[in-house]
Amino acid sequence: MTRTAMLAALAMVASGPLQAADDWIKPGEETIKLNLGAILNRASTTVRLDGPNNRGTEFNLEDVAGLDRETSSLYIAATWRFAPNHRAGLQYFETSTTASKTIDRTLVIKDQVYPVNTTLTTQHDISFLILNYQYSFVRNEKLEFAGLIGLYGARESFRFSATAPVVDASASFTAPLPVLGASVDFFLSPRWTVSLYGEGLALKVGGVEGSMYFAGISTDYMLTRNFGLGLGYNVTGLTVEAAEDDFSGKLGWRQSSFFGYAQLRY
Repeated sequence: MTRTAMLAALAMVASGPLQAADDWIKPGEETIKLNLGAILNRASTTVRLDGPNNRGTEFNLEDVAGLDRETSSLYIAATWRFAPNHRAGLQYFETSTTASKTIDRTLVIKDQVYPVNTTLTTQHDISFLILNYQYSFVRNEKLEFAGLIGLYGARESFRFSATAPVVDASASFTAPLPVLGASVDFFLSPRWTVSLYGEGLALKVGGVEGSMYFAGISTDYMLTRNFGLGLGYNVTGLTVEAAEDDFSGKLGWRQSSFFGYAQLRY
């Protein structure tokens, strides 16, 4: 091998890591982010279900009805950057809990009376779909700051039953609430991003009054050009008071969540 060929071969080997480093998708320039993982939730839920004739009893589902405070579920989030400063995003997760417990107080739920020492069976299902549009006011190699407007959709259902005496009550509702907020992404390196975000709003429409907030922090680290891992924590709160045919009563729900995910980036 000639000296020229040897030098060319060494240059190619030495330039490999540099080429690999240059091959990372620069933060803020990706088109798609897709996060798939699991979420661990810790919740506190207060509910009151009114009937046509009586105001219901307000009580905590975890304390009084014995529902688990901690649940886990699938976590999905995606972001589509359809123009340099414009993004659309979504997040989805759901929980379902069931418990039976002998209650230590009398409860009135939709005109049904559940007396003290009755074994109450409770089921609570809730799913969330959070959609938003983000516009970046600042976007450079160090950070991206954006304002957002979105829609926070929550679908909740409740069922309470007992066999002695035989009583049964159920209710469900969908609460689509518009939200306003902001996000900031700190680009610590081409591979490592730390994100802060928050959104919320209070609104009254007709016989429904509601408010919500959603805020958190996450970080992701790219292991290859297109694949990385991430962790995050968020807090969510939802309050709804309504006098409608499908739901009459009050709901107060608070949840804190830890989540981990694999990220695909293109």
